Amino acid sequence: MLVEPPKRRTWLHVLLFLATLLSTLAIGAHLQYDFSRNVWPFSDDKNAIPWTWALSDPRRLLGGIPFSLCLLGILTAHELGHYILCRLRGVLATLPYFIPFPSWIGTLGAVIRIRSPIRSRKDLFDIGIAGPIAGFVVAVPILFVSLMHSKPLGDIKPENSFPVLGMPLIFDAARWALHALGSQSAAADVHAQLYFAPTALAAWFGMLATALNLIPGGQLDGGHIVFALNPRAHRVVSTLSIVALIVLSWYYWIGWLVWAILLRVTGSRHPIVPPQPGLGRKSKWLSLIAVLMLSLTWIPSPLPDSSLLDVAKNIRQSYQEWKHQR
Repeated sequence: MLVEPPKRRTWLHVLLFLATLLSTLAIGAHLQYDFSRNVWPFSDDKNAIPWTWALSDPRRLLGGIPFSLCLLGILTAHELGHYILCRLRGVLATLPYFIPFPSWIGTLGAVIRIRSPIRSRKDLFDIGIAGPIAGFVVAVPILFVSLMHSKPLGDIKPENSFPVLGMPLIFDAARWALHALGSQSAAADVHAQLYFAPTALAAWFGMLATALNLIPGGQLDGGHIVFALNPRAHRVVSTLSIVALIVLSWYYWIGWLVWAILLRVTGSRHPIVPPQPGLGRKSKWLSLIAVLMLSLTWIPSPLPDSSLLDVAKNIRQSYQEWKHQR
């Protein structure tokens, strides 16, 4: 019996992309406006929704074009890496679903859905690793150019309107590279605190997205890579990743608990893939590239002072203050 492939809802992909484009333009415009005035992001905007300032005058959206193009370029490259490999290997997959969101970034990223079986471990490995490699390749030059356009933090004081972000190793490596190349940019002073250009924040989110997808477990890209390398090890590695994320959530960032739950839900299940043939030497070398990318993009504490331990201390302190007032 011939099974027809599901109809594409192209209108939905276009609608979500346009909504995400508008969202990231609005956020980028505000970030660029504050950056040009040497003001901490959103510090003088009292609106609860970060889109309000830019959308109140559509002409302001023009300032958000660099941020939006860089961020969407990284996310699109990642998802197209998966999509193109799916097409090349005869696997049905949807176009990317972009996710707009009223946050400091303007989006929660993008995803594709695979709608047909994957025929071999080689196909699974290549589809899984293609997205992170494509996104990383686009993010690296954006990072270097953005760092060269960043400036010293100076007297600008961080405020609660925008968090002080934890940085991945790739940011430090890029600054050392600029220093070694004799760049005259502020970023080349590896000991200086920087006020990052908005496009550097796009690169930061792109690197974080790469790291999250490369977590070795469940049905994340990293989980696909592990399963392709050794199907029997997938469940064990997923369990170890869950334990590690729970520990990280206690000491570094509460968000890791969400990812631990995600892996718990999907960790013991994986699409059935024929065990033979296995992977060749080239794929095993590429797996080391995945480990290197994970090491360079991993951020133990994306939002400092937001661990479960910090939350517990704050609750305890608030309770003691309430009890003292009584």
